[in-house]
Amino acid sequence: MGFIQSTFSLLIGTGAGIYIAQNYDVPNVKKIMWGLMGKAKELEDSYKKPTDGKNKEPELHLVGPMSTFSSEPGSTVPLQYMIQIRDFLADARATNIIVPDRTSKEAHLQFYHIYDRLSTVLQKDSVKLFLRIYQKYTDSLVCGFVITPQTLDLIIAQNALRCAKLVLEGKSPKLWGQRANPNYITSFGYFPLHQAAESFSVDMIKLLFRHGASANQRTSGDRIVEGLLPLHVAIENTCQHKYLEDNLLADQNYWKGNVEYIYKLVHLLCLPEMKIFLDTTRLLATHTDNVVDELSNYIKQGKLVPAAILLLAAQRQFRNLNGFDMIKDCIEDYMVTLAREGCGVESGKNTKAKKHLKEMKVHLINALLLVKIILKAGEALDGYIQTHSEASHEEVLGKVSAILQNHDVGPTGKEFCIEDLNCCPYDCGLPNGDTDLTEAAIGSPIPEAAAKKAVSKKPHDSHWYARDQFFPVWRSVLKSQFITNVIPHYAPKKELPQYTRDVNDHVPGSSQKKLIDERYSHIRLGMLERSYPIVTSHRKLRSNHQSRRLFGTAASTVVKMLKRV
Repeated sequence: MGFIQSTFSLLIGTGAGIYIAQNYDVPNVKKIMWGLMGKAKELEDSYKKPTDGKNKEPELHLVGPMSTFSSEPGSTVPLQYMIQIRDFLADARATNIIVPDRTSKEAHLQFYHIYDRLSTVLQKDSVKLFLRIYQKYTDSLVCGFVITPQTLDLIIAQNALRCAKLVLEGKSPKLWGQRANPNYITSFGYFPLHQAAESFSVDMIKLLFRHGASANQRTSGDRIVEGLLPLHVAIENTCQHKYLEDNLLADQNYWKGNVEYIYKLVHLLCLPEMKIFLDTTRLLATHTDNVVDELSNYIKQGKLVPAAILLLAAQRQFRNLNGFDMIKDCIEDYMVTLAREGCGVESGKNTKAKKHLKEMKVHLINALLLVKIILKAGEALDGYIQTHSEASHEEVLGKVSAILQNHDVGPTGKEFCIEDLNCCPYDCGLPNGDTDLTEAAIGSPIPEAAAKKAVSKKPHDSHWYARDQFFPVWRSVLKSQFITNVIPHYAPKKELPQYTRDVNDHVPGSSQKKLIDERYSHIRLGMLERSYPIVTSHRKLRSNHQSRRLFGTAASTVVKMLKRV
């Protein structure tokens, strides 16, 4: 009885509250209280005596993302602690690693509505115009007290350095205390540093590092190749450099694993058009943990092209880490392991396994040669690359051959000459119809290249043409899993079928096999020499009854054969 008396008032109050909530429109008491407090503050200020201004407290006008806490837009309310909470949340969410993307669907949709307008502003890299869009479309660019990752991703993709610095610092009062997080994953599964690595913008990467970006974050999700570091993105995209693909894919020494292609690869990497790709790889490798392990993984998998890129770009870092000795020991241990596995393979059996062991042994021998070349001549080669960015191809080939011979790691056969290489960039062209060729291309055997000189242009534009002339952006590692992709007009026609037709489409006779071989031959060297699946269309699903029909056909054939017996 005492328990009922003590809880009677609670039960009555709870029941009355439920009844009122179900049958009446209960007013927002919190909103009314904030409104009354605002009106009381206004009434107090209206009757307050004027002061000399020395001890007068500043008024708090809530604008931007904090205006939702006010009863009326622009009203003056005593919400100092709300401002402190906003600043705390904005600072925490702009510095911590955020996975997965927490941007709301509404913010995503609103962002795509202003995508074209924002892209135009970012192409100009105008801070004034960006702030104007920001103040007008704040809800489209901010979510959860932080600038959305897709906004920063677009800024990086457009290489808008001034706008990137603005949103990363967040010091402008027009940003209302919000800023961008350099470690906020996008809805596509990659981080801002991955996008900067794909753009090969050294200045953008340095800016992200200054604001706390981590080079050890990996891609994740079903929209992208998982487990890629920003360093992997730079290396794999560098593997698709037009000079490398045109000269190595057509070289039989590359396919057979002869040592001649190692020397050709070293000469190609020293050309001036490779500099921005090597500089990007070098900068990312400096901030990446366990870079020696990444190199050893490339070598164990027989991927010497990316291994050569990483070795040449980060050779100073490997020297400081005693990485060359570690890599040589790793190669020798792996060769011993392969020899043990080879003893277990019987002759005449397991031909595929035996062939694989033989190929891996050739790869490891070439890897030892590559490590030896970079160990002895790496410093001299790197110094020449940094100081001769405008040298002609003929001059570069001659100087690189001389450096290799001086360090006793040169080829035994004839030296490479300009006629042995096919160095022709993509004809992407400038808006005025000219072709953006560097001084290095003047010495090339291409008549069109020799006939034109370097074109002066804005620094913001020069970066893109220095990249797009040699990097197939439509085959980017970050976009390899995208269902749709934009192919520029200058893309080779031979690459169009692999994006417009499905491999399973019916092609009569041997044409189907030829088409498949052609598609994979174009992407074997690129994409880190992996055969990534190209997602271009939904594959045709086979009938659920197809396996039953095949089983029935096979069973009937067996029954007929048994009857004849």
